Amino acid sequence: MIVLLNCSIAVLLFVTPQQYNNITIQQSNNSMLKLSWKNLVNKPLNMALSLILFALGVGLVSLLLNLNHQIEENFNKNLAGVDLVLGAKGSPLQMILCAMYHVDNPTGNIPIEKSKAFLNPKHPLIKQAVPLSLGDSYRGYRIVGTTYDILQLYDAALAEGQLWANPMEVTVGAAVADALHLHIGDTFKSSHGLVEGIEEHEHDFKVVGILKPSGSVIDQLVLTPSESIWESHAHAAVGRWAGGAGWRLKPCGR
Repeated sequence: MIVLLNCSIAVLLFVTPQQYNNITIQQSNNSMLKLSWKNLVNKPLNMALSLILFALGVGLVSLLLNLNHQIEENFNKNLAGVDLVLGAKGSPLQMILCAMYHVDNPTGNIPIEKSKAFLNPKHPLIKQAVPLSLGDSYRGYRIVGTTYDILQLYDAALAEGQLWANPMEVTVGAAVADALHLHIGDTFKSSHGLVEGIEEHEHDFKVVGILKPSGSVIDQLVLTPSESIWESHAHAAVGRWAGGAGWRLKPCGR
């Protein structure tokens, strides 16, 4: 390409086809950017609406992804590594919802005599067994008769006070203590069933400890020895596990 400047001086510029194409593309891109900017400036309402819709779309997708992650994390945390739930004959789904998530009624009772084999610490397949005695509540929060092993399942720790040691002593979850304004030394009467006010037992429970928040279902529970449940229902002589129990399994030989 030959370009004449000032009519008296000739300057020869040699431009390759590739360079010429690059210059043309750059000029085209600049023109498109200018046109786009002028279009946005001349129509501010359209630009604002587009930005709002874009922000809402990104925010909605981010919210859905975050909710999905949190729900999945909470479900997995409440499973607590339990491989097997043993309970009275009934709906398997109901048993899982009751024993693991504490959102349904127990399927029935299991006599201790039939459960002793699974509670044996030397069992070749069961690494850990956690019995559950269910059926009572206090102002909508479930009272669970169990052992200290349940704390290990959910990595729970004491915030104040101590763990339950005797019948009719309870250690409450963080959410229970916060919602019901319970403190160390407080006493209360339990209700039969999972609905408040159906039938109130005559025995008093005493709060001896409060757990730290763990972000799991144990925050919503009132923990006590199983003997407390038996005494409330006059089954002190013959104990029965109500609601089932959870086990962590291990292969033989480990």
